Amino acid sequence: MNSKDIKSSLLIIFDFDGVLANSKDAYAAQMKETIESISMKTFSKKIFSERVGNTDQKDDFKFFLKTVDRKVIMEAVKKYEELTPKYEHLRSLYPGIREILESLHNTHYTGIVSRKPQERMEYWLNFFDIQDHFDYPIGTVENTKSHAIRRIMTHYGFSNKRTMMIGDTEFDIQSAKEAGVISVAATYGSSKPDDLLKLKPDFILKNPNEIKGIVDKVMKNFS
Repeated sequence: MNSKDIKSSLLIIFDFDGVLANSKDAYAAQMKETIESISMKTFSKKIFSERVGNTDQKDDFKFFLKTVDRKVIMEAVKKYEELTPKYEHLRSLYPGIREILESLHNTHYTGIVSRKPQERMEYWLNFFDIQDHFDYPIGTVENTKSHAIRRIMTHYGFSNKRTMMIGDTEFDIQSAKEAGVISVAATYGSSKPDDLLKLKPDFILKNPNEIKGIVDKVMKNFS
């Protein structure tokens, strides 16, 4: 990291699920078992897959359990976390992501802003052994990621024009626009790519291998 210079690099901030890791099947299966064990009702896995990343997990529990009772919600959180080892095998990094992150981290500053609580996000970074490829990872349960994005920008002194947020949900793109940074829509991991594109992101990412090309294109503005 000592060889990097903000004058010749970008701050590249990633979402986690749907951008770095394919977690749809795991999330849907884990949520389905959690909700069914508490509600004693049966649900289709598809309805959980469609909500991945667009809502806070606790909001999902409130929606499916039809309650705002904190005790019930926390019971669901505990149950969900207990099921994590059972469904770990369904989670995987997208092809090439590890190498892409390693390459980018050598010359640029990299961060994560995930809707996971900090502890859970760090768990998965360690699980996939990619924790050393990030300068500043943040887990947040706020109603926007813009505050976390700005926190990383301020920490390193990056301008809006040198900062990009890569996400697969409407929430990510909206947060990027609120923070005034470059928005990159990762449609390969999106549950609703058409809705994502309606927000008019600055760049569209159809495959993880296109990340470097977008970074190079932005860097040309400063050459």
